Amino acid sequence: MSTKGIATFGKRTTLALAIAGAIGSVHGVTAAEADTQANEQIEVIAVKGIRSSLKNSMADKKSASVVSDGISAEDLGKFPDLNVAESLQRITGVSIDRSGGEGQAVTVRGFGPQFNTVLVNGRQMATDSAGREFNFDILAAEQITGANVYKTTNASMQEGGIGGTIDLTTARPFDYSGLQIVGSVKGMYESLSEDVSPAFSGLISNTFNDETMGVLLAVSHQERSVQVNQINTAGWRGGQTISNARDGVLFTNAYIPRNWDQIVDEQDRTRTNASLVFQYAPSDDVSITLDGFISKFEVDSQVTDLASWFEPDRVGSATIDPSTGTLLTFSQDVGLHQGSGDPATDFVSHTRNSRDVTNSGVGLNVKWDVTEQLVAKFDVSNSNAENDRAGRDRFNVVGMTNSYSFDGTGDVPTVLHDGFTNGSLPDANLASLHYNEKGNQFTDEDEITEFKADFEYTPDSLVFTKAKFGVYRQEREKSSYQIFGSQCQFCGYGTEAPIDAIDFRPYTANNYFSGLIDTFYTYDGDAMVDYLAAEGYPITPTLQNNRYTINEDVTSLYMNFTFMYDVGDMPLTVDFGARYSNTDVDVSAVQSYISDVVPTSDATLFTNVYGPANDITQGTSYSNLLPSLNIKLDLQDDMVLRFAVYDSLTRPTMSQLSPATNFNEPRRQNLTASGGNPALEPFRSENWDVSYEWYYDDASLFSFAFFSKEVDDFIVSLTGDETYQMTDRSGPDFNCSTTNSDLCTSDVVATTEELNGQSEVYTVTRPRNGESARITGYEIALTHVFDNGFGVTANATVVDSNVKVDANSTQSFALEGLGDSQNLIVFYEQDNWQARVAFNNREGFLRQLDNGFNGEPIKTETFGQWDISASYDINENVSVFVEGINITEEELVQTGRFANQVYSVEDNGSRYAVGLRGKF
Repeated sequence: MSTKGIATFGKRTTLALAIAGAIGSVHGVTAAEADTQANEQIEVIAVKGIRSSLKNSMADKKSASVVSDGISAEDLGKFPDLNVAESLQRITGVSIDRSGGEGQAVTVRGFGPQFNTVLVNGRQMATDSAGREFNFDILAAEQITGANVYKTTNASMQEGGIGGTIDLTTARPFDYSGLQIVGSVKGMYESLSEDVSPAFSGLISNTFNDETMGVLLAVSHQERSVQVNQINTAGWRGGQTISNARDGVLFTNAYIPRNWDQIVDEQDRTRTNASLVFQYAPSDDVSITLDGFISKFEVDSQVTDLASWFEPDRVGSATIDPSTGTLLTFSQDVGLHQGSGDPATDFVSHTRNSRDVTNSGVGLNVKWDVTEQLVAKFDVSNSNAENDRAGRDRFNVVGMTNSYSFDGTGDVPTVLHDGFTNGSLPDANLASLHYNEKGNQFTDEDEITEFKADFEYTPDSLVFTKAKFGVYRQEREKSSYQIFGSQCQFCGYGTEAPIDAIDFRPYTANNYFSGLIDTFYTYDGDAMVDYLAAEGYPITPTLQNNRYTINEDVTSLYMNFTFMYDVGDMPLTVDFGARYSNTDVDVSAVQSYISDVVPTSDATLFTNVYGPANDITQGTSYSNLLPSLNIKLDLQDDMVLRFAVYDSLTRPTMSQLSPATNFNEPRRQNLTASGGNPALEPFRSENWDVSYEWYYDDASLFSFAFFSKEVDDFIVSLTGDETYQMTDRSGPDFNCSTTNSDLCTSDVVATTEELNGQSEVYTVTRPRNGESARITGYEIALTHVFDNGFGVTANATVVDSNVKVDANSTQSFALEGLGDSQNLIVFYEQDNWQARVAFNNREGFLRQLDNGFNGEPIKTETFGQWDISASYDINENVSVFVEGINITEEELVQTGRFANQVYSVEDNGSRYAVGLRGKF
């Protein structure tokens, strides 16, 4: 059992407990006074709209025993934004990552998605991602009635979120009396694709049999025709010698990008959600809730890509930034290579960004008032998630031997390909076949089964007001597998492409980056797969020996106690307890290791050869005691001061626990792989918070919070060298085996280091424990509602750490995702009108310490987004609305170690919705 931090916790909190006890001796409140105080803290609001949403959220925040913030639906079926994550980013300390222009994952106080526990109606849901992070884009906002972000914790709350715990709530029939019917229809316009797509939602709820039975059904469906414009590289390679066969060495120790892709990703996104809830109250003491849901989210992605591959030994001319060693401009010229082959303009077609996600779940909850003083709650649930992509994605490359040049001196880097100017194109008959594959993406499956028994005891005491205790059990199984096959029969651009068979044709990208080539060639990738099969060279995907299954069982026990006192005329609440958690992890995997690397007809591309499959079984177990203390002092009726000190943990993300090693496509001077570590232990954090809240008017609030987190056993993914024995090779030269490839007889084998030798060194990325970090920060927020219908909400979060990476740093540890953020919302609500303008800004942060390619960092630059919405109530039942997301069409920019090393630029455009909402 891990007890690290308990002694420290005791030192930090002994004084606080002693002070609380001494204060409590001044004057204990009566039970009647406690009831009165509780009633005063919770305001019943019957109206709808922005003000009611604010008042509900403030009432929840004020009455909570922990530091929290939240959002309430403005009305049944009317969440503030088009996407749940987009609404959460308005909360102080919360920022998001996007996919296809919509919110997908949430960061809290600088801690990324894997550090935050996401619950739906108090239950943790299975996720389609490879890790623990929850993807919010599977949820329809219309079915959410509220979201609370708990930034501190007590013993009764589920462990797992060092950053925070996010609990989403959905509608229940007992929340509403009688028949309720809500529906909406809307059309959504995408500025890049210039398409309009439909969306609709409907909810019907009814209670009957004297309000003892209720049923609720909710259904939503959304379609989006999305275009994502992007330019990117796999990474910047440092320490390179820049040269050519004509002039020799131009520069040494220079940075050059590995490649450059100009991408147009056209996606058809379809999301369908449905949920059914049945509630029954057989007596005044018992209520039973049975609910189920299903979500289907499909992303049909078609990427069209004008690609270029850069080699340092064929640079015809170049300029360099002497301060960073970064090439600013350079060319790749035909006839100047020194072993890497001539450059080629590549036309890539792939579907790797597709998703096929199914989430489902069912749960049973029983609440039983055993006595007037004891309440018991029992909950059992099961949820499943799958992203079924194994063997289904394709990747095709057709190219033309060609020269091109890179220019990184402008706002957006450009690559100019010879023959591609002002919409003109080279002769299509120059196109040649190259590389093809299927099944790059994995299928990820997740299943969570939870059992909870919670008890709340309210004693007849003037001071000791509440005791909570209970048990929690979670059984989780996460698996991942790949079905993959490649075809390199025509690699090297030596075979003319079948122009007609694959529908090789010109392609013009709509609304692409200004100044970049927007007209190039594309083709039918599915027809390419069929052509290869017809020619006797089919792509045959097979189940790969890099699959794994992780079984994780968590058992937790907790006790939590609440005491209430009066300090003069100021009510004081002291809430303390502890949670004990035991985690057992069993991991099984099937693994084949590299036995040879062999050439293809492309001088820069090789093929891995694998040895026999091996079964791997490993596991670990750990226990943690997590104490917590929350103190709340009502300075006056509208002012609250809070102090919290507590321990928390985050378990390693599931994919990090895999013992399997994934070997990437081998390239010249680039043998890479990635793997996990089943022996990883959880992140452990000691935390404290101080917050002040002033509810100075009916729907107005000022708050300030300061927090500190000291995290031990930080898991970092590091890239290092690992040596693998090439068991298929034999002496004396240990060249690659002719049994594996006839090309191993060529002269190039002896002069290419990856193709000869008893062993090969792979650059492998793996996670490990061991680092520590201190994160401190503060949050400040103001919400003010004026008498004339206008209102404003503004907040800012500032975070800092004792571990940072600068441009010259070579350290192996830093906090990813840590950055400041700000929000500003101006709204108007009067009579039948509502309007809102919102600005969200996330300042620059470290996206990845290790890009997984060559150990270089990736940084995200500051990104600010403007959103708008407005509605008009035609009558009491029907309203029309308009919404706009990213109306200024801001672009997301990422860089490498230095600011002039652009890693990617992504443009999602803007989107607008116009619709009709009704409630009866």
